[in-house]
Amino acid sequence: MKPDKEKLELLLSIVGKKFGTSPRTPTDFAQLASAIQQTTGRTIGLSTLKRLWGYVTDQTGTTYSTLTLLCRYAGYSDWDCFCRRADGSDTAEESAFSENAIVESRTLAIETAIELMLGPSKICVIVKTGNPDRFRVEEASGIKLREGDEINVAYMAAGRPFFASECRRGNRLLGTYTGALGGGICRIAIRDLSKNGS
Repeated sequence: MKPDKEKLELLLSIVGKKFGTSPRTPTDFAQLASAIQQTTGRTIGLSTLKRLWGYVTDQTGTTYSTLTLLCRYAGYSDWDCFCRRADGSDTAEESAFSENAIVESRTLAIETAIELMLGPSKICVIVKTGNPDRFRVEEASGIKLREGDEINVAYMAAGRPFFASECRRGNRLLGTYTGALGGGICRIAIRDLSKNGS
C-alpha cells in the first residue's frame, strides 16, 4: 500500500523521538529494530526500516502490518488508529481491555518519572515529588503545562484523558489541567530515577 505521505512522515518523526534520534546509519537501524522487537515482541526487517527512512531507494510499497508495527512501538494500537488521531477524528472507545494501562500515583516511589504521550508530538514527563500524588513537570512539548509546573495526578490511564489538579507555576495557582481529550493518553512509560542515583 501507499500510505499518506504526511501521516507517514509524522509517524516516522514520533518513532524517531521515542527512539531518541532519527536513524541515519546501519547501526542506528539495527538498534531501532531491536528496540521495536523489545517493545512489541515482533521483528521488522532492517531493509524495511532503511527504505522507510530513505536510507535506500526503493519504490516498493509498505504493508499495513509494517505500519501497524511502527504504530505499536510509538504507542498506538494500529495504523488506522494513528491516522484517526492524526486527523483529529478519533473518538475514544467506550470500553476496552489493556495490559498495564493504569498507573495509580500512590503506588509509585518518590523520584519515579512517568513519560506520557498525549498525542502526535505531545509529550509530558513528570516526576513524583511527594505523596500521595504530587509531581513536577520535567518536560512538556506541544501542551500547556510547562517545565517546572507542580501538579497533582491521582492516576493515569492509557486511552483516557490526562487530569492534573492543583497545578502551580511558581506561586501562581493555575487550577486543573485536562489534556488528551480527543483520544486519551497514547502511551505511558515509567522510569525509577532513584535507581540511577540521579
